[in-house]
Amino acid sequence: MIQGITAHCINLLVIKGVVKIKAKKLIGFALLIIILFSFATFITCAERSYKITDYQAQVKILENGDIQVSEIFEYNFDGDFNGIIRTIGIKGSDGFKYFKASEHFPEDKELDYTQSLAAEMVTYKIYEKSSNERKLFLLEYQLKNVATLYNDTSEFYWKFFDKTNTSPIGHVKIEIELPAAEVSAEELKVFGHGPLDGEVSIQEDGKIVYEVFGLSSREMVEARILFPTSMIPNSSKIISQNKFAEIMKEELRWAKKADREKGFNIITILLIHGNNPFQPPA
Repeated sequence: MIQGITAHCINLLVIKGVVKIKAKKLIGFALLIIILFSFATFITCAERSYKITDYQAQVKILENGDIQVSEIFEYNFDGDFNGIIRTIGIKGSDGFKYFKASEHFPEDKELDYTQSLAAEMVTYKIYEKSSNERKLFLLEYQLKNVATLYNDTSEFYWKFFDKTNTSPIGHVKIEIELPAAEVSAEELKVFGHGPLDGEVSIQEDGKIVYEVFGLSSREMVEARILFPTSMIPNSSKIISQNKFAEIMKEELRWAKKADREKGFNIITILLIHGNNPFQPPA
């Protein structure tokens, strides 16, 4: 009896041992599957990527000092994505009058978006599913009271990209149109702050063009333009000070440093577009 019980107990222990061994094997196998799945997921996420190959912006300064902006971003997606994000600083303005997001290519359609505000930065999450394809996104908006009217000059001073931009961009081109239908180069003082290989030019029609070939993430592109006070007669952003000479001295000081480092060729522009760089725009 005792043997039988013993034998029975031994058999039971053996069965329990088998159960324990099998349980351990199952747990180990399950962990292996989880690890492999997680690794595969990680690889999939790591392989998903996108590039912004081109950015084109048309900026129009209005007679009231607002700016109307039309931006086209060219994206190349590798993998599946639900949309894009654009963060725009509003410091130096009175915020947005309107904002509109659209797909520009391959389709032409308006897109949904959400927005959030933090530290004078507005972030737009624009929703559009994309998978292994090239797409163009069109963003259109108006910012209020950007240009400033001083006693002796008008000033447009704006950052298009700064350290909040985490994506490199292959090519950047920004065209800025002043309120007057025609304006001579002699009436303008133009400055660019940004990458060392950036270019600034004034076209025959008076448009100012900023261009960068290869913008790194968190790199700045900033425009500063001085133009005649008569161009923004309806501005409500008025500062009753003479500011032209102070701005010119500031820019010349930066230009000397930038010129040594092969930055935007500010000094050349000043020499070309005005015999006396300290003469305010007419």
